[in-house]
Amino acid sequence: MTLRLTPDLLAAAYDFLRTTDPFKGWRLPESDDIGFCVIADPRRFADFGVENGVPTIRVSTARNGHAVTLLSTVAHETIHLHQYLKGLETKGEHNADFRRRAKRVCAAHGYDLKTF
Repeated sequence: MTLRLTPDLLAAAYDFLRTTDPFKGWRLPESDDIGFCVIADPRRFADFGVENGVPTIRVSTARNGHAVTLLSTVAHETIHLHQYLKGLETKGEHNADFRRRAKRVCAAHGYDLKTF
């Protein structure tokens, strides 16, 4: 059995993560201010971008079917969201700031940094 992904489920995963370390110290926006989309791209777990001026997390049903994978994926994209909001993005998708934050997130949530 796999999770049936919906935008509301993605928002709920994001809301949960916002209440945990280290995210709760980042002053992330409410889920109502973020776009959440379900895609079916087998090449990616998820991505982050801005659609019509709205920061948006898109998660693929092809790669996310279990709660642990979904939460890890949304956590990863939430780092990208934070970087976007704070102007910390660079040409390199996973820059030094991203790697530092990923290390903290993985330590707090038990994710494997090598696959995060």
